[in-house]
Amino acid sequence: MPRAITLATVLATVVLASSCGGGDDSVAVGDYANDVCTALKGWSSDLRDRQEELQQGATPGASPESDRDSLEQFVDGAVEATDDLVQEVEDAGEPDIDGGGDVEDAFRNAATDTREKLEQAKDDIPDIPTDNPQDYRSAVNDFVTNLKSTLEGIDEHFKDVDAPELDTALDKASACQG
Repeated sequence: MPRAITLATVLATVVLASSCGGGDDSVAVGDYANDVCTALKGWSSDLRDRQEELQQGATPGASPESDRDSLEQFVDGAVEATDDLVQEVEDAGEPDIDGGGDVEDAFRNAATDTREKLEQAKDDIPDIPTDNPQDYRSAVNDFVTNLKSTLEGIDEHFKDVDAPELDTALDKASACQG
């Protein structure tokens, strides 16, 4: 199950690399940057905590059913954490910059898309076979590989976004440091 344990790391890397934010009200770009970074840090921390729980729950010699249940709990938790991220992204508002609406849309769509991909992955977990440990490990490896590949496409939401003012604000925002 070591590949399954890396799921939190994969998800955090994908979303952190692509960033997220959004909402309805126009806000100062510095405030927006702080809100986005705060949301991402909270989400990443939550995923790391859930990954630690998954690792602590991994017992050598545990049945594939037990491991699959732990994986399902992890993904359930990741979906819940991403629900929170989506809400925080929406609450962040629209940065008061040229193209702020495009930025808002891209961030909101990326967060929502991440949540949908996780929900789809959650639905796939019961299909992981538990009759044979080798088949189980292979299916888990495939599951993680497929999820990673799917989530790597999230950055497509940002390919047409040009927001140098936001880039500068993210570099300066206290919540984005460290």
